[in-house]
Amino acid sequence: MIALVLAMAVAAAGCGGGGGDSGSDASTTVAPTSAPVATTAPGTTLPSASLTLRINEVRLINSEESDSGMRVLLPAGVASASVTLTGLPTPNQVISVCQARELDNRMTGAFCRTPANGEAVTVPLGAAATGIEVVQVGLAGPAPAGNSALLDEVNVRYAASSREMSVRLPQIAAENGGRPTFRLTPASADGAYRAMLSWTSIPVFGGNVTSGRLELLQGGNVANQAQGGADTRLTGKVAPPVGDVAIRVLNAGGGALVSPKLTLLLP
Repeated sequence: MIALVLAMAVAAAGCGGGGGDSGSDASTTVAPTSAPVATTAPGTTLPSASLTLRINEVRLINSEESDSGMRVLLPAGVASASVTLTGLPTPNQVISVCQARELDNRMTGAFCRTPANGEAVTVPLGAAATGIEVVQVGLAGPAPAGNSALLDEVNVRYAASSREMSVRLPQIAAENGGRPTFRLTPASADGAYRAMLSWTSIPVFGGNVTSGRLELLQGGNVANQAQGGADTRLTGKVAPPVGDVAIRVLNAGGGALVSPKLTLLLP
């Protein structure tokens, strides 16, 4: 019996010694596996910046047609825009600043104001409206000259992370139709620009050739241009420092540019 007890004690000691030294089997330890952790860090979207869009030499037309106004659709997410017009008739009773939702039609139930010359109007934007409209709704003076009004400047202040926009212009006649010019300040860091102009034309007896031209102005001089039919495109990049640059639209043909539309990435 004593021999049996001693034998069992020796066996128990041998089994216990195998796991007593934690350092002896460190090489056999398996590291735990960790799954990838989802991140909520923001992407590469740029923060909104305060921008000022200046549009010069826009000729409005007194008309009941849906394309009589100028509409500018701003980038998504713009909450409001402050609009100031200069070159208005005094007192102004016929030129309004309104909300806009699409290029082809006036917005039903839009917020509208008839500002005095140089008066700032804040236009609320968001889900219901994404842009502004400037429209002439009556004669600006004695007929027939008062049937149209040439604005010196449309100044639009807003905050956005994109420099792109879409524009619907009033009809641009072959003569005295205006030469709308667009500039955005402050200038971009890389100077990239892009513009596409399209329109329709009204056939007349004897033919009526239409042609549009896009010009990049740098320091008031033409630095690049494109001219052609109803799908005229102008692209490029202004070398830094970008400085004073603008994109101008002209009628370079014999017929009117009807319902002209413009998509812009301003430098």
